[in-house]
Order: sequence, then C-alpha cells, then structure tokens
Amino acid sequence: MRNILLVMRREFLTQVRKRSFIIITIFAPVLIILAGIIITYMIKINETDANIAIVDSNHQFYSEFKSDTKNIYNFYTEKDLKTLKDSLTNGDALDALLYIPKVHDSLMNNLQNEIELYTNKNLNKTLLSSIERKINKKIEENRRTQLGINPADIEKINSTIALKITNLKDGKPDNNSAVKDILSLSLMYVILMFITIYGTRVMRSITEEKNNRVVEIIISSVKPFDLMMGKILGTTLIALTQFCIWITMTLILLTVGQVFWGQELVAHAQQQDLQGMLTSEIQFQAKDTLNMLFNLNYPLIIFVFLFFFFAGYLFYSSFFAAIGATVDNDTETQQFMPIIVIPLLLGAYGCISIINNPEGPVAFWLSVIPFTSPMAMVTRAFYGIPVWQLILSMTIMSGSVLFMVYIAGKIYRIGILMYGKKINIKEIFKWIKQS
Repeated sequence: MRNILLVMRREFLTQVRKRSFIIITIFAPVLIILAGIIITYMIKINETDANIAIVDSNHQFYSEFKSDTKNIYNFYTEKDLKTLKDSLTNGDALDALLYIPKVHDSLMNNLQNEIELYTNKNLNKTLLSSIERKINKKIEENRRTQLGINPADIEKINSTIALKITNLKDGKPDNNSAVKDILSLSLMYVILMFITIYGTRVMRSITEEKNNRVVEIIISSVKPFDLMMGKILGTTLIALTQFCIWITMTLILLTVGQVFWGQELVAHAQQQDLQGMLTSEIQFQAKDTLNMLFNLNYPLIIFVFLFFFFAGYLFYSSFFAAIGATVDNDTETQQFMPIIVIPLLLGAYGCISIINNPEGPVAFWLSVIPFTSPMAMVTRAFYGIPVWQLILSMTIMSGSVLFMVYIAGKIYRIGILMYGKKINIKEIFKWIKQS
C-alpha cells in the first residue's frame, strides 16, 4: 500500500505541476462560456437579410407581414407576378416571392396546397417558419370569424389534462418526468466523460513512461501492480482536484453575478411586470417542477452516483492501463479502443430506453452488466430502484472491478517491458496465462 501511495503522489504532483493542467483547470469554464457566446453569435450573424415580395390576391395577409431590420417585405398586385418572377430569376435584388392566390371559399381551404414561395437561394429555416406561422395565424383568425367562434370560448374548450401520478409505495408524487430525464442524463454524461477523459490520461501516461524507458527504473523498486494502481488512483485524485476547482469557480461566479446583476434583473422584472405576464399554466408547471425537485430521493441519487462513479472509473481505467502497457505509441492504441468505446456507447444510448421504461428488461440487464451499469444505475436512481436490484448490481460491479484490476495487472506486468512488437488479442491472452 505504501508503494501505491508513493506512485499516486508522484503521478499527482507530476500532472498538476504541468502548465497545461493549470491552464485547462483555470480557463476551462471560461472557454466553455466563451464557446457558448461564439456559437450564439455565429447563429445570429448567419441569419442573413432577406428582401421578400408578397403578392396577396385577397389583400388579407398584408397586415401580418411587417418589415424589420433583417427582413423587408414589399407588397405587389397580381399583375406584377410575372415581372417579379423574372426579377427573381435574373437578378439578386429580390430574394423570395410569396404568392397567395385567391380563396375559393370562406374558410380558405384551397390555400392549404396553393400558396407558393419562389426563391433563388436557400433561405434560413427560421424565416420560413416565421412566414408559415403568420399565414396560419391569419387563416385561423378568419375561420374563427366565419364560424362565429369566440377566441375566449376556444380557450375554455381546450383541454390540457396532465395525469397526477402518485407512487403508493413511497407516497410521493411522480410528475414532471422531463426534469428527471434531463437530470439523469446529465449525471450519466458526467460519468461517461469522466471515464473517457481521465481513462485516456492513464493510458497516455503509461505509454509515455514506457517510451521514455523511465518505467524500467521504476519497476526495479515497485511491483508492476502497485505502479498500475498508483497511476490509476493518482489520476483519480487529479480529476477530483479539477472538479473541486471548477465547482468552486462556478459558485464564485454565481455569487459575483448575483451581487452585480441581481438587483438589476429584479428591477427589470418589476418594470416588465413578469408575474402578470406569466399564465396560470406556466405558474402551475413551475410549482410542479419545484415540488418534484424537493421530492427527489437525494440520498439514494448521491449514493448511487458516487459508488458507480468511482467503480465505473476503476473498472474502465484498468482497461486503459492494460492497453497503455501493451502498445508503444498512441497510434497503436486505436486497434484496442473499440473494446472500450462500444460498451460505453451502448450504455449511454441504452439510457434513453431506460428513461422510457425504468423498470423494463433493458433497464435491468444494462444495470447488472458491469460494462453498462455505471451509466444505467445513475439514470435509474431518479426513478427508484428495487433494493435487490441495487444490491445485485453493486455486488456484480464490485466483483468485476476486482477481477478487471487483477487481469489488467497480469497484462501490465508483462506488457510494460515489451518493446518493438505489435501486440494482438491472442498475445494478450497468452500473457494472462503466463503471469
């Protein structure tokens, strides 16, 4: 154990002293925020201006189309239709022509298939959706008028039934599953990214020391198994350090933002009278969401997350360590990566099926198979897990971690001193038997 702790300490100090570690740790949250701003800006500037001509044979839709800074609407008569088409074909001054033919009945039924939009370029989809909404809105208003239907009566007729679900086993409401879906998938992706990023770091660290022949010196005083476990635990400590720093930075940014911008946001909300703008349905949904958040089984969620977070990492990082010991460079790792990536992807995408039915057979089998249980069990934690299934999954996962660490140690023992030879699966099985 002493040797494992020494290797873990060395691995931790070696990594945290690197300039790249400091830069990534400090600037990663800033870069993520900056990336979000850039993406938003790119979407905004990609919405080019459009000059659209409208020919409305009924003179009823003009009021729906109002020009703004991005889109300019000009209105013409039906006799200008041919000229506008020629201008659209031969010139660039006009971007699109919207033609609304005459209606054949009071309900405008023929417009469903007869309205046409002519263009000489690919218009952005936001603009096209906006045009469709404006036309549909006007047609619906006309039909209500023709049928003598009061808009207030339509609101009374509309029904938005939402089942009130109560789980009799725990006596808690089980509504607003969309929030549960988002939270469960978020934690699942945290585990997925943690395993992928820091497992790869273990593999590259081992490959680097193997190429530099440093491992030959270390192995003379430390057992191969102790070296492997020290590297895995050292990388775990590095990851936890980064997470703690990111969480602290996030809390500080939220606190600073609340101090500097909180009062301004409150004043703006009061000025706009947002409370009055919210409909009773939105207020009910917000209240329902808060009630659901308060009723979540947080002790179970936290326990399941922490256990499978570390167990899943130890399980897969043993794979990464074994791969790092069998190859001489990063390029050769690619032939073994599908062994790790495919199970991770099956677990991640299988969680979508789990959300649809948390107690189905797919949920059960993904929960007991150690390759997928870290993602599956964290997802199921939000919906409740039978005690016997939780115990079964934890037992299998614990046994699988010990077994995988044992097998990886055997591979590591021989592979770490092998140079200049390309290794295949058959050769690896031979190492396991020999050691």
